[in-house]
Amino acid sequence: MKTKPNKLTRLLALTRPDVLPALVSGLWLMVFLGFDVEPASRRNASLDAMGPVLALGYSAVIAGGLGVFMMALNDALDARHDRVFEPDRPIPSGQVSQRAALGLALAGLLASIAASVAFGTTSVMLALAAAGAIVFYNVAGRFVPAVGVVTLGLVIGVTAVIPNPRLAFAWPILLMMTHVITSATLRYWLAGKRPRLTPISGWGICVGWVFWILVVLGLIRVRGEDVLHEGLGAVWIGPTIAAVGFSLLTWLMLGPSTLLPRARRGTASRFGRLATGWLIVFNASWLLSAGLWWQGLVLLVLIPIGLIRTT
Repeated sequence: MKTKPNKLTRLLALTRPDVLPALVSGLWLMVFLGFDVEPASRRNASLDAMGPVLALGYSAVIAGGLGVFMMALNDALDARHDRVFEPDRPIPSGQVSQRAALGLALAGLLASIAASVAFGTTSVMLALAAAGAIVFYNVAGRFVPAVGVVTLGLVIGVTAVIPNPRLAFAWPILLMMTHVITSATLRYWLAGKRPRLTPISGWGICVGWVFWILVVLGLIRVRGEDVLHEGLGAVWIGPTIAAVGFSLLTWLMLGPSTLLPRARRGTASRFGRLATGWLIVFNASWLLSAGLWWQGLVLLVLIPIGLIRTT
């Protein structure tokens, strides 16, 4: 006999827990790198004060809170659209009220900001910036493809740097942003979303990506804190292998069938799950290449957690 889901289960359906582990992996990567780097002046001083366990715990709350905020807010604002195109979603199906979704979004936001306090004032400001970018994306950015996908990349990058806001660790952030922007663009096209991607949209995405890359690289040069570029050539082996692996899997997943619009839409969801899970692989690859074996394996354990489905 099929049991009726309780209120908690229905609310959890809004959070899409398959996405949250990828967000957590980015913050945990920054925490692990922070504790490994020397001298200590090149990492957030708050990390030493709280220790690894608390740092990982607070980071998980930040990632989870912002992830819940992003997903619940998106569902609440998309309720009218989902009633027509995705009536099985929790809000249009009547399982969760729009008010409850907004309440969950607010709770996630407050939890993330409260947890960021442990890492210092700069981290709080970054958490607020990430929240602002999430609101911008949901209210306006997603309706302009060139703006929306770049904003998603910024959200992931800014969120990851919250526990250890030092430019010494900017290269993994740039890889996260690049992966999210390219994957979101491809998934947007596969899903056939509107407004349609145009050549102008493509150029806009490239310009936005290059702009933020140059901003971060410029800040690295000014601050002179580029730890991952100072005699650590081996640390790039893992991310390079991961990038090649993702490219091959994407090529195999798409294939010639994606020439048909209907086939593309069917592939979009599978590709989205692959891209989300592979973000964890990218983050773990930095640690494994740097010889931080158990830390890298901890991130890889997040992959099966991301396979959990609530809807």
